Amino acid sequence: MPIRTAHEHGEVDLHPGDLAFSEGLRMRQDVLRRGFVEWRSVVADEIPKSATEEVTVERKLFAKGFIGLIPLAGNLSVLVEPRYPANVTHMVNVCEWPALALDVLRHYAEAPEAAEEWMLDRLVTDFLNSMRALLSQGLMREYKKRVAATSTPKGRILVGPTIQKQASRGINYRVNISYFEKTETTAPNQALLAATQWSLEWLDRRLRSKPGKEMRKYLRVTRQEAVRHLHALRFIEGDSERRFMYDPFVRGLRDMPESRSEYSRSLRLAVALLERRGFTLESSEGALALSTLLLSTDDLFEEYVRRRLRQYISGLEVLDGNDLNPTRALFESAEVPATVPVVETLKPGSNRVQPDILIESAGRTYLVADVKYQAVKSGHADRHAIEQVVTYAERLDCTEALTIHPCSENQQPGLVLSGRVGTVRVWQYRVSLADDPDAGVKDMARAIEALCRLEKSAD
Repeated sequence: MPIRTAHEHGEVDLHPGDLAFSEGLRMRQDVLRRGFVEWRSVVADEIPKSATEEVTVERKLFAKGFIGLIPLAGNLSVLVEPRYPANVTHMVNVCEWPALALDVLRHYAEAPEAAEEWMLDRLVTDFLNSMRALLSQGLMREYKKRVAATSTPKGRILVGPTIQKQASRGINYRVNISYFEKTETTAPNQALLAATQWSLEWLDRRLRSKPGKEMRKYLRVTRQEAVRHLHALRFIEGDSERRFMYDPFVRGLRDMPESRSEYSRSLRLAVALLERRGFTLESSEGALALSTLLLSTDDLFEEYVRRRLRQYISGLEVLDGNDLNPTRALFESAEVPATVPVVETLKPGSNRVQPDILIESAGRTYLVADVKYQAVKSGHADRHAIEQVVTYAERLDCTEALTIHPCSENQQPGLVLSGRVGTVRVWQYRVSLADDPDAGVKDMARAIEALCRLEKSAD
């Protein structure tokens, strides 16, 4: 399967002939509809000095704000990577952030740490999905040697044991025999049975945790599929000691027959479930074939920063300004001066103050912050971001306004002062998300606490 590469919001490295036009360009409609990629008109030539000179305009494909393996058309996919160095797996673990799964397989590397809850949900779903394809191929069976004493012989009569154990005791109606019996009780099938049973137990546990309506519906449908798979595996004898885990087929040390190719993926997922193995979202190569997981890094970064600040800042409230109850209006009512003619006086309406993060105590706002998944190349943050956060600070009678950004490569993390707009001091914080993002957010939490102390001392 050809895979092209891109960074978030960057150009997709298409090769000639990847997406050829005939009567029109054909692409997966869900990829376009959900905004994973977009076509843009780009001037191919250098801008000429003469305003009347013509230039060539090309249509180029660009990734949007989702990372992961995105199918485009046929077997062609694009692997979109984070535009800033980031430990994405860690942030998802902290936030238990939902990933959008698409019906394209991507290989993920196993992680040394135990699987998080969201990882187990993903592994269970993909394992049960893989079992559908496996069962359509049919279960792998093998012949096993059986030995018995019977009056209705079949197979081979064992003369020696018959004389020693039957004839010597005067039993002339029974003989010892050996024969080969075709059975489904094989080590790979026992691994599948154990993983299916564990999946059913996991789904029951998740249902008992009283999830939301949509999740509950999904879990019930998935549970029904697990029950159907258990019925298909009903003739397999279980192994409570899990000796099947040492089988070369199960461990991936021996290749499965081509006619049972679906076993390879299912057994990898089964072992990962039974051993609670986690996986990493950063690597594009590995042993676990899962549905490709797409993540909105803008939303993930914002939620990660908010959760960690709640954990690291003590004595102050860290609020989500997008979910305030009661809401806070942007406009206050104003009286029209008697000497000023107006056409209409508007009502405050539904305009609300919605900063990403509010730092408060006893109803007093000490700092307003907006999280922007956009690095500051140099100098000040984006003008629109500054205007937005200053407006929020002014409305909430707060003198400290902050924008939070990820660090780009070779950029020093830390607090930066832009200046003052009226009574509002404008700051930016560049946080490193690479190897240990928690350490970077801890430093930011200490800086925010220091800014809040400034505000308190001014009261």
